[in-house]
Amino acid sequence: MPGPFFVAAMPDPGRRRSAANSPHGIVTNPWPISFRLQGTFTKVQMSLHNQQGHLPPMIRFALLAPLAFAVAGPAAAQSLEGAAFGAGVSSLGLYASGSYEVMPKLRLRGVVAGAPDLQYEGDEDEAGTEITLDGNFVSVAALADYFPYANGFRVSGGVFFLAENTLDGTGSGFEADDGTSYDAATVTASARFEQDVAPALAIGYQGGLGGGWGFETEIGVIAIGSVEVDLDGTSGEAGAREAQFQSDLAAVEADANDMGESLPVWPWLSIGVTYRF
Repeated sequence: MPGPFFVAAMPDPGRRRSAANSPHGIVTNPWPISFRLQGTFTKVQMSLHNQQGHLPPMIRFALLAPLAFAVAGPAAAQSLEGAAFGAGVSSLGLYASGSYEVMPKLRLRGVVAGAPDLQYEGDEDEAGTEITLDGNFVSVAALADYFPYANGFRVSGGVFFLAENTLDGTGSGFEADDGTSYDAATVTASARFEQDVAPALAIGYQGGLGGGWGFETEIGVIAIGSVEVDLDGTSGEAGAREAQFQSDLAAVEADANDMGESLPVWPWLSIGVTYRF
């Protein structure tokens, strides 16, 4: 008999002005939001690009803008003074960041985080379920960091670009909530964040280790709205049996979306190292 099948919607991933100045230095994991879909999971893919295979323009801008700030400061286009870079792990996977101090106590920061080429193949459980994951998780953020005190404490706000982040899969076999089994069924599933562009708030701290190197840590939330789940499939049978399957599948989808609505925010956690010029 096919067993329980779970899709986890993951969901996700610096600086130095001078030795005497600005102590100023981010990250993005998955809360498991899952729905029960009985069967064997055969394929999961995450789509992170638009239909032309490219990152959307807003995401490209958010990713490249901090680098432009770092390479060409307002005072001297050839100077890296005021620029910083960071890397580490986060609740959305590995991350890299670039930032620039635009004025005292204020930095602009861009972050890209994720787990590219993620693959997972689980063992068959006692109910006969096998799970295989194959996809990429990528998120891009544009943030402003404010340092209210003469130390490394910061308050940050901005947006995360989450468009096109979807988790898709197909499975065979299905069991309804009441225990009815559809061994010949095939089901496709998709999970995504409700908000394509999600506001975020966070607090963090960065400290120096000497020689321009430092560390940073951050905690906050991303207002994703909810996790939306879509299910489609066929029982492989005809007549009343197929009609009952569609009703049972719709009930599982409704349960999954109810669970997704209980997650209006996503955690933003990070820790990493920084280098400030």
